[in-house]
Amino acid sequence: MTATEKKGTDLLYALLAEARTYSDVIVMGRGDPDFDTPAHIVAAARQAMVQHGADYSPPEGILPLRQAIAERVARRNGITVDPEQEVVVTNGGQEALFLMVVASVGAGEAMLVPEPNYNTYNDSLRFARAEKIGVPTRVDQQFRVDPEQMRVAITPKTRAMLLVSPNNPSAGVVGRADQEALVAIAREHNLTIIADDIYDLFVYDGIEHVSSAAIPGAHERTLTLNALSKSFSMTGWRIGWITGPAHLMQRVRKLKAAVSGPNSIVAQHAALAALTSSYAAVEMMRDTYSKRRKIVLDGLAAMGIPAGNPQGGQFVFADISHTGYNSIELAKHMLTNAHVLVYPGAAFATGWENYIRITFLQPEDKLRDALQRMQRAMESLPARSGQGA
Repeated sequence: MTATEKKGTDLLYALLAEARTYSDVIVMGRGDPDFDTPAHIVAAARQAMVQHGADYSPPEGILPLRQAIAERVARRNGITVDPEQEVVVTNGGQEALFLMVVASVGAGEAMLVPEPNYNTYNDSLRFARAEKIGVPTRVDQQFRVDPEQMRVAITPKTRAMLLVSPNNPSAGVVGRADQEALVAIAREHNLTIIADDIYDLFVYDGIEHVSSAAIPGAHERTLTLNALSKSFSMTGWRIGWITGPAHLMQRVRKLKAAVSGPNSIVAQHAALAALTSSYAAVEMMRDTYSKRRKIVLDGLAAMGIPAGNPQGGQFVFADISHTGYNSIELAKHMLTNAHVLVYPGAAFATGWENYIRITFLQPEDKLRDALQRMQRAMESLPARSGQGA
């Protein structure tokens, strides 16, 4: 099966595999920070290898780390949880989102999913034999999640609501007023809220990040994930977490024990060092991303590619409909002719075939190089009449 024939996660991995065949490729699709893990975290891991390598960890994670997570979400997210009963450490955000979905919906049930959205939620719903109810957002509203659109999409099978803020791939942020309205809808219809806060420390232009679980009346029905992958550049360390009310977290703990058991004890001690030390590295990364974001937006504007202003996260979701090519075709053209990997919007949801996702997770010189290559590739793109598929 070719990359063009694949869908969702399979499509992205197929394009990434092809990209690796080019020695000079610049990856502008994948969401991996280009910074090194801060040195004090690496040092803590080395020490843990010697002092804690043989220690036992319960499936939900060592208590000192769960306590640090509880302190972090209280301080930065306004969420109060019991570290003994309401925190589970996971193998990155990927496992966290899988466990949350499977704990919240089952066969024949449904979850509201604002679109576009991170494609692994679709994979998890398929595994749970549950249905996705896609709720489209609009680029002219900065991909706002409209509470009334969510309300009218509810069916008798709906059991959960997904809120990713800042969103991947659209970079939209759910504001406080909309969070309050969405929580009210969830309470009215007895829905579990699955909240993805993984980009909570990366918002721009003075925009406020609001966690769903911090809204009054939301705690008892909200599972929230986060991870250190993006905030501390610890993608390969595989440390994430879920917080939520005890009755929902009991299901999560049972699933975690059955699916993977405890995380690496060394990685857990590294995570403990990250959460209990300075956030200076995080602040530096956010400031750097804000500058890079402008470089990408300016480069796209020079190519005549419209893109909304990303409110948060690490992505730009750009409209390529004027080219007459769909996103898979254009991504293939960029990879083959410019050796630049961008991700097609078709991988994230049906109906977004005219968009591409571009990250700003490369040094400024590489970003400029990639954008210049893309501009040349756009100029060499054979003319095609009509809109893309």
